[in-house]
Amino acid sequence: MNGFLRPVGDQPAAVYWGRRAVVLLAFAAVVIVVWLITRALGSAGDPQPGASPSPTASPTNSAAASTATVACAEDGLAVTVAANPATVAAGSPARFDVTVENTGTAPCVLDATGDATTLLITSGEDRIWSSGDCPAEASLLDAEWLLQPGDTQDATVAWPGIRSAEGCATVDAAPRAGTYRAELTLAGVAAEAARFDLQ
Repeated sequence: MNGFLRPVGDQPAAVYWGRRAVVLLAFAAVVIVVWLITRALGSAGDPQPGASPSPTASPTNSAAASTATVACAEDGLAVTVAANPATVAAGSPARFDVTVENTGTAPCVLDATGDATTLLITSGEDRIWSSGDCPAEASLLDAEWLLQPGDTQDATVAWPGIRSAEGCATVDAAPRAGTYRAELTLAGVAAEAARFDLQ
């Protein structure tokens, strides 16, 4: 300890004290640099004050997308119906091909379920059958479509080949041979009537 306080050598004491001061300053500088590096590394992983986490993209929900799309407007739909075949035996079911086109400029949802689709069968002035007479029994279409502009959708509806009356009243008479008309209305849009024959 005495040698530290009173340097021994052939050089003046000031020289030894200067060397010791340089060593001490260098050691202090190393300590400070290590402390600064440690502090910088520790704070790099911490979020900056007031910074909010980056938003993450949520997966697209097709059901939600279809729900957000508006219902098809009547003036943006074109509906056609045709008997297939055009002639059937009296008392047999008759089938009709239906084509729906989105003629609008935006996607839309077409609900063809329940009473959104109705079929009326007539012969001259005679009202033969209507899908609305017994709605619990006559489900023409059970579909909902998402239509892009210009998209078409094909479907089939049927008439059971019998007469009906409002309120599901019993009708004994049966349709006979002759010319008939199928009048289809879908989502408020009436298609041009399709002619067909019973033989």
